[in-house]
Amino acid sequence: MAGSFVHRDSDSDVSLSARIEGLKLLAQHVDEPVVIFNPQKELVYANPSANKIAQNCPLTSLPSISSSGSLPANPQGPCDPCHGMELFQSDRGIHENVPCPTSAVPTPGCPFPRAVPLKSVTGMTHFAVLMGDRGRESMVVPQDKDSSDPLKLSGGSVQEIVPPTIIGESEPIQQLVEMIRLIAASEATVLIQGESGTGKELVAKTIHALSRRRFRPFIVVECSALPETLLESELFGHVRGSFTGAVADRKGLFEEAEGGTIFLDEITDTTPAFQARLLRVLQEGEIKPVGSNGSVKVNVRVISAGNKPLENLVSTKLFRADLYYRLAVLPLTVPPLRARREDILLLVRYFLEHCARKHGREPMQLSPDAQTALVHHSWPGNVRELENLIERVVVTCPHSTIEEKDFFADHPLPPDNSDLSSIGKIARQEAERSRILQALRDAKGDKTRAARALSISRSSLYNKLRDYHIS
Repeated sequence: MAGSFVHRDSDSDVSLSARIEGLKLLAQHVDEPVVIFNPQKELVYANPSANKIAQNCPLTSLPSISSSGSLPANPQGPCDPCHGMELFQSDRGIHENVPCPTSAVPTPGCPFPRAVPLKSVTGMTHFAVLMGDRGRESMVVPQDKDSSDPLKLSGGSVQEIVPPTIIGESEPIQQLVEMIRLIAASEATVLIQGESGTGKELVAKTIHALSRRRFRPFIVVECSALPETLLESELFGHVRGSFTGAVADRKGLFEEAEGGTIFLDEITDTTPAFQARLLRVLQEGEIKPVGSNGSVKVNVRVISAGNKPLENLVSTKLFRADLYYRLAVLPLTVPPLRARREDILLLVRYFLEHCARKHGREPMQLSPDAQTALVHHSWPGNVRELENLIERVVVTCPHSTIEEKDFFADHPLPPDNSDLSSIGKIARQEAERSRILQALRDAKGDKTRAARALSISRSSLYNKLRDYHIS
């Protein structure tokens, strides 16, 4: 059974196929039992660990695979109901006005108690991934970092590691956490996609923290913040005399991250020339410093992220297809905040506590009207917008109970019939405010340095501080 794979119809999109291949790759190397089924109850894939408990599940109690790789019909059929097969009922919601289940309660004693659907871009559930409980300890960061074997992992559960870093009880977040747990055990490249402010860097840090590379460096590179020539020098290093100002040899960030993880944020903003250089790094596992005739071998895991759909950029020839397939071995999508509204108040409570402690305030709470307003806000800036809004209110609100007007007096809620331009304007304002706050933090309050970092004049900075009510 282990390693079996049955291809489904050709209507599966490229991203879904990449996810299946990525799951196969990482499931081969984890102790946790993992099986994948299609809607016809055919076994698509099973990892070696699933063999040990296959007889405990009617779906996997199958005769040996024939030499052709085909699977005989299952003589027993699944449990009734089977929580894995119930995931395929979500397809009804695409055409009918009915709830779409994304998980189901397993039968008591089920060897695969956790089930996650794999959906295509159209929302159709193509596969059900079922996972057992064994091997769970292989995903947890040990508490004792002085162990003689730093790569040996100790027991526990993922909930001990992810919260409070990744906060949420909604189904999209729980599915994301499950995928992070699986992906962290592999060495494959990861592509994280999602809107600005959803927490893509946080996901990358969590993958690194749960991986075997967690005791090695985690390097973040803002690809959109550097011009192409400087980006190559930063990543790959340079030799003395390779360009004006190169007065000495310098290691690049890939060498600095040796044995660890490098996170390439906003990879969608890179040029074709840089993409070609990066493709060679991924294919050959070596870098070539700027101005050097030789190459340097590197052992680095690459995690990349972008807020634009890479599939669309590939189809319009704005991003190299071969690089996309290299980066998207294990693709992840971080849901926007409006798709997980049940998590909003959890995040609010967390940020309220954190910001009150940071700014020396007494514990604060929300009025019912404020809670309702936050839950129904459109949140174009996602979690980052929510965090910045909470921090502003904690600093400026004179009382311990926060009302709706304290949140939206200066930035009112857009009406239900808001057009895209008004929502976009709010998003741009919140993004600019976030950049100003970050520049002030980086400059430790020095407004001259902050203005220089933002490439604006000091007077312009003061005007923006006044407009955005930043003290």
